[in-house]
Amino acid sequence: MKLKSLLIGSAALAAAATGAKAADPIVVPEPEPMEYVRVCDVYGAGFFYIPGTETCLRISGMVRYQINWDENDDGWKKFARAEVNFDARSETEYGTLGAFIKLRGDSNHTGYAPDSDFPWETEAGPLPAAGVNDGDALSLGVGSSIGLQQAIISLGGLSMGLSDTLYDAGLSGEFDSGGGDRVHFISYTFAAGNGVTATLALEEADTNYDYTPNVVGKVGIAQGWGSADLWAAYDATAEEFALKAIVKANLTDRLWAEAIATYESGINFYSTDPFNVTGSGIPSTIRFGSEWSIGGLIGYKFTPKLKASIGAQYYDNVGNDFVSAFAGGDVNFLSAGLTVDYEIVENFNTKLAVNYGKLDTPVGNEDNWSGFIRFQRDF
Repeated sequence: MKLKSLLIGSAALAAAATGAKAADPIVVPEPEPMEYVRVCDVYGAGFFYIPGTETCLRISGMVRYQINWDENDDGWKKFARAEVNFDARSETEYGTLGAFIKLRGDSNHTGYAPDSDFPWETEAGPLPAAGVNDGDALSLGVGSSIGLQQAIISLGGLSMGLSDTLYDAGLSGEFDSGGGDRVHFISYTFAAGNGVTATLALEEADTNYDYTPNVVGKVGIAQGWGSADLWAAYDATAEEFALKAIVKANLTDRLWAEAIATYESGINFYSTDPFNVTGSGIPSTIRFGSEWSIGGLIGYKFTPKLKASIGAQYYDNVGNDFVSAFAGGDVNFLSAGLTVDYEIVENFNTKLAVNYGKLDTPVGNEDNWSGFIRFQRDF
């Protein structure tokens, strides 16, 4: 009986304890205070701290819609572009640590198929097909491409990644060519103070060709009156070099002027490529280059929202001796252009460009008019 009583008593105590625990109130922990996004004004407007870190981030970009025309075309050419930029920065004992990403998407019309290209065309004429346009042409729709335009890691003056070549620079017009394209690179920039900088870059423009990089250097000065920059580039693949100088001057509060001069020892990656400007009227699939070129531009700000510029660039011995040997003499090219920029509202701008190109060859001359109107929303 004692054992039975002991077991019954133990069960009763356990039940009582369980009931007591069940009756205790449930304690809900207080939610942790939310960390709101903090503004980071160390690197300029638009940066904010990534929550939980000391890294500042800025998201920006633009949307562009453009309508092109050329006197050699049979109709309008529409073009759209969108870009998104991510700029992350933080401070370290070695300087500012940065990462920059630019994503770009382009879209334009694929084109059209002439009536003679239709698969149902016969010698007797187009065959009727249900639901198919039997007119003069068939639209092929719109094509698009999205890709990585820039990816840059930087620490202090050291930078590396994918970007436009250090040599890539020109006038502010839409008619000029300064040479260069995108490359993989490693560069170092030294800031000497008073607006003076010097940059040296090792660049790679080809894939799996050799282990010798291109070498590009730049020295420049930027102050209140304007800026002056000098570039030198050596293309290790073509074994040719290129030189370029650009000067920009603020003549008054409203009037400014720019000048460019280039020289190259032969066709190379850094060639000016005069046929790649919108006023040439010549589709360019290769970089022709020119032995030397010189150009200038003058602009005026009529109001805080309206400005215009006009300029020209002359290219001598286009294609160097390679083209002149086939043409029977030097081939020269002149490009000129007028631009009008108007700010409709803040961060929404429009640009009108009218370009002229004249090709001078030993067998005759060719000229061409072209241009575009552009709408762009920046954010």
